[in-house]
Amino acid sequence: MKIKFLGGAEEVGRLAIKIEDKQSRIMVDYGIEPEKPPEYPLPPEKVDDIFVTHAHLDHTGALPVYYHSYSANLHATAMTANSIVPILKDSLKIMNLENYTKMYNEDDISNLFNSLVTANYGEPFEVGNLTAKAYSAGHIPGSSMWWFEDSKSFMITGDLYTRDTNLLKGAKPVKTDILIMESTYAGRDHEDRDEVIKRLKDSIKETIDNGGKVILPTFAIGRTQEMAMILRDMNYTIYVDGMGNSISRIYMDTPGFLRDPKLFRKSMGRVIQVRNNRMRKEALEEADIIITTSGMLDGGPVLGYIDALSQDPKSAIFLTGYQVDGTNGRSLMESGTIKIAGATIKPAMKVDFFDLSAHAGHSDLVKFIKEIDPETIVLCHGDQREKLQEAIPEYNFVLPFNGHEFEL
Repeated sequence: MKIKFLGGAEEVGRLAIKIEDKQSRIMVDYGIEPEKPPEYPLPPEKVDDIFVTHAHLDHTGALPVYYHSYSANLHATAMTANSIVPILKDSLKIMNLENYTKMYNEDDISNLFNSLVTANYGEPFEVGNLTAKAYSAGHIPGSSMWWFEDSKSFMITGDLYTRDTNLLKGAKPVKTDILIMESTYAGRDHEDRDEVIKRLKDSIKETIDNGGKVILPTFAIGRTQEMAMILRDMNYTIYVDGMGNSISRIYMDTPGFLRDPKLFRKSMGRVIQVRNNRMRKEALEEADIIITTSGMLDGGPVLGYIDALSQDPKSAIFLTGYQVDGTNGRSLMESGTIKIAGATIKPAMKVDFFDLSAHAGHSDLVKFIKEIDPETIVLCHGDQREKLQEAIPEYNFVLPFNGHEFEL
């Protein structure tokens, strides 16, 4: 089996893995690094089938670039398939607004969508000489670990979370000979999730009781919905803005992926969905909490809300997700400044971070490896991969680099 990382080997983001095995040529994911402008993986190489682990842009954002030049069957769960197209169209819109080099067009997104073949968790199907199967990765609804078998088995985890959340049950280990695993949080563990949620709720209560408003920048896919569920029992007026609303409707209309669909519907019924500029003004007057994209503050309605409240020291911005280097969110965390409409401002608002990551922490990654007990582990999607290798030196690790082809 030949493996070549076109992206995402020694870095977080733009994951793209090309694998050749006898008669099969496949690729798993083809994403971007969501910077300004976005960073793309190495140029696409022709394959017969592409497998998508989940809908986040760092795993899907370059897929239309592939379909601009080539064709291939695109395998994903129904939830991932339904979520891909709106985020790619939104990404194309941002390219036009920001005047970035256009790497693809609407036709390429259509070609991608027409190539989709949906897969169900646990149901095997044949691709060339391989048997393929999807298992829940616990990261966001529809996220998949892709397992393949010929004479031996190998599995690509994509982004992985092993603990239960409001939205999902955590990923369960699947026996495999070769494990190709993300390592985003290698060397770092998360604070206890229940403690983080308690601290977040306490901080929200303190801010609102003090006369302020809380802005919660969130990722449209997964985090917006998780936040609505976390805050469902707080007796505050909550507005939700951005693409997360359309993703929430997809979640409601695609059965079989949520941990508790009834509780999800109840939680979403508690919030007010912003649909136009009039409602944005209304939110600034009426809302206690505004959940809005983008999660890294690099565009979307969140910047308008921050601009309007920037000089209010009673109000707060609470970040809950990973902030990539070079993003507004990272700048806000490190220097207290962000760029809005080309101007750098320093909001007087309180800023805090609450780790609600949907990536497994170091200890959970180690536990996952030990429970699977593979012959070989290929670590990717991380910048401190050696920390896992040091933690369990009894295992055989491969730490690949982008552009380098190797054999297993």
